Amino acid sequence: MMLFAFLSASHAQEQTPRAQKPVIMVVPEKAWCINQGFVSDTDAKIPDYGKALLNDDVLNVITKMGGIMEERGYPLKLLSAAIDELNTEAAMDLALTSKDGGEIVEDDLDKLTRVAGADILVQIAFTRTNYGPRKIVEFRITSVDAATSKQIGGETGRSSASNAPIGDLLRESVLSFMDNFANSIQRHFDNVVRNGREGSIIFKIVDDCPMNFESEVTLNGESGELSEAIDYWLGENSIDGAFSQGAKSRVRLVYEQVRFPLFGKAKFGGKAKAINAEGFVKPISQFLSQFGLSVSTQPVGIGKVYVIIGGK
Repeated sequence: MMLFAFLSASHAQEQTPRAQKPVIMVVPEKAWCINQGFVSDTDAKIPDYGKALLNDDVLNVITKMGGIMEERGYPLKLLSAAIDELNTEAAMDLALTSKDGGEIVEDDLDKLTRVAGADILVQIAFTRTNYGPRKIVEFRITSVDAATSKQIGGETGRSSASNAPIGDLLRESVLSFMDNFANSIQRHFDNVVRNGREGSIIFKIVDDCPMNFESEVTLNGESGELSEAIDYWLGENSIDGAFSQGAKSRVRLVYEQVRFPLFGKAKFGGKAKAINAEGFVKPISQFLSQFGLSVSTQPVGIGKVYVIIGGK
């Protein structure tokens, strides 16, 4: 029987030059959006990034910060462009839901990250204090891994009292620490290039599936549970076999800290292409087909994917 190993992706991973820069998207911080009232009309606890960008100060700060990152050689994906792309795709307007109670939910930032294909989110928050005609602006800047939502680095800066545009005050207040901030991003990304991106994969059995995860299957002449066959596939395809088992039941399997490559091999033409967690796990559909099972996938952002298993 064939082993559907992701060797081409691993090879592309090894060949990726260390000098490569991660793709950056600058966004207003979630909590800051909520505190400033940039929220959806239906729920005051859900940030509305499109509404935030209608504010001149927010737009100027994001534009200036993006320019500072570009000056350091980082490819930039514009938040405004990602929002426009979402608005033109009707399917993105629908919440992702599962068949057993709506477990699969993708929030707006997850959607934007997935559409933009960003590796790192640079989150911005700021407060302004007026001193007569002048103002002092304090900035908080955080870098976050887009796949895991884990913080990479963070800095705070404070401008001098001035009546200069807010974008100029941002540049003044952050330049003193920007090299260290950018270096922390690059160190993290170099580690991801070497060791793979970290993600989560949730397998779910639906009603029409003839099996559950405790059902016996035969693989390579040996018998075991379906869950053990999936363990085997992940061990063969994740980088260095790295993953951890989370919650497990007859109808649900959770794998966390799954290390998968940044790049895979395109189906047509064989060129290397960037992949997310969904792209990494898609080949398992062929692997599971030998057991009479069908697979569909539903991504959440770039680092999490639900694998829905049913019968053929």
